[in-house]
Order: sequence, then C-alpha cells, then structure tokens
Amino acid sequence: MNSCVLFALTIVRKIRTWYYTFIFKRMLHSYGSLGVNSFCKVSSTARVDVGYNFSSNGLTISGLGYVRIGNFFHSGTNCKIMLGSHDYDNGDAIPYGTSYISKQVIISDFVWLGSDVTISGNINIGEGAIIAIGSVVVKDVPPCAIVGGNPAKIIKYRDIDHFNNLKKENKFH
Repeated sequence: MNSCVLFALTIVRKIRTWYYTFIFKRMLHSYGSLGVNSFCKVSSTARVDVGYNFSSNGLTISGLGYVRIGNFFHSGTNCKIMLGSHDYDNGDAIPYGTSYISKQVIISDFVWLGSDVTISGNINIGEGAIIAIGSVVVKDVPPCAIVGGNPAKIIKYRDIDHFNNLKKENKFH
C-alpha cells in the first residue's frame, strides 16, 4: 500500500514539474534546461534569458527590463526580481510620474537563492554566491559571497579553493 502511494505521489510531482516548466518556458526569451517545481511568473515587459540547469521553487520577475540567469541556478520559494521603477526624479507628477525606468539583473553561474529573497534592479550577483532566506538585495554581490539580511550584507565567503575544485571536477547539482 505504501509503495503505491509513494509511486502515485512521484507521478503527480513529475506531472506538476512538467506543467510548471512548460508554462515558464513560454514566458522566457531564451532558455537552457529547466526544472520548475512551483509556479513562476515573468512580466510581459521583462526580457529573461536563462542558462542550463535552472531549478526554481517559485520565482516572480516583474517590471520593465532585462534579466540573465546563469547555469546551475537554484531558488527557494517566493523569490522576486524587481526590475524597472517609476521615474520619481524627472516625473510629471508627485509622488512619481508616468514614465518608467528600465533596469537589469545579471545572475552568474552557480547562484543559490534561499526562500523569500527579493532582488532590486541594476544588480549583478557573482558566480557561486548564496543569498540567505528573506534577504533583500539592493547592491551587487561579489563572487562566492554569502549574503543575508535587509539590506543584504556579506556574512562570509565560501571556501573558494573548494568551490573551484568542485567546478574543475564537474561536480554540479
């Protein structure tokens, strides 16, 4: 009995992943291999390019602009990338005008976002970076940095030698 239930759950998960991946691909400009386990949403005003071995448990990309996500990316649940914003400096009304500012986000290879991460526009996240759960990223993240908080600050760095050895040995997940 238990093996039948586990088998049925496995089939349901595979179908759900296939469905969410199928829907997400339709929202992207270009993509490599994807695995999407929960609904992901991309604004119609965003251009998004995704590399190989993309895995997400729920990502929302909103606003006007461009996002590039590298290879071997993983996100937890409820992650957000916020692109463009209203032009409050040169707008035609207060608190902001009708014009919009386009922004971009570049996420390098081997980046891992914890759940509930928010990334603002005009951000570069370096290779191998880890963004802790609930972080709000408002400035660039260096390669192999582990950042957390609101606003996200560097907590420490990964063991770069170990990271590079794993890369050299092609030990990717």
